[in-house]
Amino acid sequence: MYSAIFPIAVAFSAFAQVNGYVVPRATAPAGWNNSTLEPYDTYHCRYLAIGCQNQHGTSFFSTCCHPLQANETASSLPAECQQSSDITCSNGEPVTASTPGATPTPQPAAETTPTTPTPTTTPTGTTPTPTTTPTPTTPTPTYTPAATTPSSSPTTAPANVEGKPAPTTSSTPAAQSSPASAGSSDSSLNYGGYATYFYQNGNAGACGQVNSDTALICAMDSAIYSQSLCGKQVQITNQNNGQSVTVTVADECPTCDNANSIDLSVGAFESIADLSTGLVPIVWEWV
Repeated sequence: MYSAIFPIAVAFSAFAQVNGYVVPRATAPAGWNNSTLEPYDTYHCRYLAIGCQNQHGTSFFSTCCHPLQANETASSLPAECQQSSDITCSNGEPVTASTPGATPTPQPAAETTPTTPTPTTTPTGTTPTPTTTPTPTTPTPTYTPAATTPSSSPTTAPANVEGKPAPTTSSTPAAQSSPASAGSSDSSLNYGGYATYFYQNGNAGACGQVNSDTALICAMDSAIYSQSLCGKQVQITNQNNGQSVTVTVADECPTCDNANSIDLSVGAFESIADLSTGLVPIVWEWV
């Protein structure tokens, strides 16, 4: 996360062990402070180039994977944090230089063997019997009246709680499902997000407070975070095992996967899952 003087704790990272991974968004989140932090493209490229997406929850992540301050450079980081010399950055993405002088090996064209036509011999004195082609019968099309869809009045979703994505108004009776990556809301419940965890490292969160790793706090995604949410409480349920925890908003998550994903303190995450899990699907609501 970030504040004016402290580095951001990268919130959304890889699944631990064999579960895959999620990388930070390609564009800077709302609120990225270019006057105090390094350019987001530079941070995003270095994050991918040194494999931070596979190191969540490790000492390597804490040492190497946070954004630098505007007056710092990557050369000030330990050697393990340096990206390879053959990797450059282009629009925030790492690019590996190709080996000079490599020339693709041309593939020989496939040879085509000419086919000699087989001569046809017509027996002498044999008169071919003409065949009659039946005339196809065109079926008479039948008319099936189209089903009449009853008209319905537009349905307006109930007012949402402060800080959640705005609901939409639908004029069709059939509900359209939202993609999982964007998250969805059902009344006061919010689906489609994931819980991850981060270490505090003695840094103040976006709400201005320094907390311990055992504190039951969370960081909300930048899409919905604002200072007005600081101190509000959220009840989070692990959809894999049904375990819940209530946490207090204390920080912002600029690298969460979507608006319904939440980054938890170590203590909060341990209340609903083992740290080795790394990431779990959640449903949450304001309390």
